[in-house]
Amino acid sequence: MRLPFNKRTKTMKKELTILLLLLCHINLQAQYARFEYATELCECTANFDSTKYSRQQLQNTFEYMYFGDASSIDTYPVDFDEEPAALLDALEKECRQKLAFIRQLDIVDDSFWQDVRKKMIKYINSTRELRRVTIKARTAPKELHGYKLVDKNCRYFRDALIAGGDQLLKAWAKLIEMKKKHNADPDGMQRSFDSRYNSPEREEWAYRDVLTYGWWNYANRLLPHVTQKGYEKHFKKLLKDIRCECDD
Repeated sequence: MRLPFNKRTKTMKKELTILLLLLCHINLQAQYARFEYATELCECTANFDSTKYSRQQLQNTFEYMYFGDASSIDTYPVDFDEEPAALLDALEKECRQKLAFIRQLDIVDDSFWQDVRKKMIKYINSTRELRRVTIKARTAPKELHGYKLVDKNCRYFRDALIAGGDQLLKAWAKLIEMKKKHNADPDGMQRSFDSRYNSPEREEWAYRDVLTYGWWNYANRLLPHVTQKGYEKHFKKLLKDIRCECDD
């Protein structure tokens, strides 16, 4: 027996509603994809919206922005085992490669992580300038006068390096006193200083220490270092249903 027209219409509407809900559920399941990542202590799995960004974009953001620092520069300007010319070449090559890599890196199109990219680029350019002038100062201390991002400590050690002689030795002694306050073996540090101070190479030792622990350390602190503030919070915003297994 055929149903009345009105009942058939209601049945069709109900069936259509169920079908639409089923399709929406299937589309929603297809929209979210699985992502796996590991921190120092945890192995994690989560889902992400694949209509907003790809798994590779998410992986790049995690690997080079959040958990790894793509802006880290390894060329150490006060490595006295290397010649200044070789260090300058290594620095320029490393910075060019890092800048090119960060600029082209395919990450999630999110304002927070795009801003992290800009901060990394700014840091690399800033640290390249400081490292370059510090390397040049190994043989030409007056090069330090051209560097502008300084405070009173930087100026004090810079002027001593340029002046040399008694002014440099005085700054060296002051630096050692400053370091002893934060050293686990201040007496041992003093003995090492006394030995070097009384050696024929005392001005060379003074120059190395003041350039490294005076000028470089204090100038480096003033750079726009990239901090990880907000990283965890904003990375988790890209995910849902996060599940982690962590070591105790």
